[in-house]
Amino acid sequence: MATAVQDTFSTIEGTWIGWSGQIAETDETKSEKRGNIDYQVFSLTEKEYREYYLGFSNEVLWPVCHSRPDYLQFSAQAYQTYCAVNAKFADQVLSCAEDGDVVWVHDYHLLLAAQSLRACGHQGVVGYFHHIPVPPAELLRTIPWHAELLCALLDYDVVGLQTRNDLKNLMDYFQSLRGQHPELHVQAAGDEAFRLHWRGRSTQFGVYPISVDTARIEEGAPRAWALPPVQELKQSLGARALVIGVDRLDYSKGLERKFQAFERHLGETASAQLPVLLQIASRSRSELASYQQLCEGLEAQASRINGRHGTPSYAPIRYVNTVYAQSLLTGFYRLARAALVTPVRDGMNLVAKEYVAAQDPDDPGVLILSEFAGAAQELGEALLVNPFDTAGVAQAIERALHMPQLERVQRHRAMLKRLRSHDIERWHQRFLFDLCACQPHLLERTGS
Repeated sequence: MATAVQDTFSTIEGTWIGWSGQIAETDETKSEKRGNIDYQVFSLTEKEYREYYLGFSNEVLWPVCHSRPDYLQFSAQAYQTYCAVNAKFADQVLSCAEDGDVVWVHDYHLLLAAQSLRACGHQGVVGYFHHIPVPPAELLRTIPWHAELLCALLDYDVVGLQTRNDLKNLMDYFQSLRGQHPELHVQAAGDEAFRLHWRGRSTQFGVYPISVDTARIEEGAPRAWALPPVQELKQSLGARALVIGVDRLDYSKGLERKFQAFERHLGETASAQLPVLLQIASRSRSELASYQQLCEGLEAQASRINGRHGTPSYAPIRYVNTVYAQSLLTGFYRLARAALVTPVRDGMNLVAKEYVAAQDPDDPGVLILSEFAGAAQELGEALLVNPFDTAGVAQAIERALHMPQLERVQRHRAMLKRLRSHDIERWHQRFLFDLCACQPHLLERTGS
């Protein structure tokens, strides 16, 4: 997500306000200018990190939005700290913002930022983009403070969501509040937008699927393929096909089910040369017990599969937790005959789009994509699978690795055409245009 947002600054100038990633007891803000971006970053205290970031953001909002209420850990103290840190971010914005500036807030960590800004008298336009899924209304209501959180979205001028399903779920939620708040008026505006009127404010909700810098990936992919680590990987494979998975290590990514499906494919395929799955899973939130258990379980699962199906010269799964540069990932994507992108729930999944953009158009690989990833609504020519259907995913791997070249080219061409016309620049232009339209004199300033 951060990479995609940073890409928006390639054509416009702005200030990036955020957490530095550091934990300290001081409130010092550090400034750095890089390209078009003026970075203003600050640290979190230990308490803020544990209660705001690990606690409420990632033990309440993240599991609810990914339809995993079994991971919920409620704490009134964590919620209070979440509110306080949102106010802290708002203070940082107010210290930098000038009259007429456009404020664009990103993701679930900052649902209350606009409310804090308005409480301090900020009258400028403020937009919000929600990068992760919006679950059904009944799941949203499992959060004890759901009305406070979601009604705070009405202090934004424009709220962006990834998919039509997200939009429908949020509209259903607000409709469910009308019994208690009859003054809340929901006005539909087609399949991809609605407007909500409440207490003298009007907020637009719309679908703005995030994308990637398609042209840059296309241009750099041949060079990336030639990088020494990519060629070393190619040489190590011999005649074996490479299947690639690139995910953050998270229960929403369905990695255990992915390994099960790949193992089933190994047992069912008639191919003389078994494929290799390169699974790159960067670690995150490792202080949380649920993530520690997931990490240990995946290591044991990969080891068991390799022990059962491997030989002294062949390991079916190469499981690594290294964080790789984007250029190297692009080379790995281009080398892979198939990408296995099978989250059980995902807001968008940019790996799927990066994989398509990185392919050789004359001899592309095949994207196997979960129907529960937001990207599936745009990449219908991928092999769409249900990640809970182990047999179905195993069959999709077999089909992908034996798909005729003509079919691969046709599927890839259709997806690439869509990614070229709906790239990261188009994404931010659409959102900022709608946001600035709230105050039309801003349109010239943003180049929209």
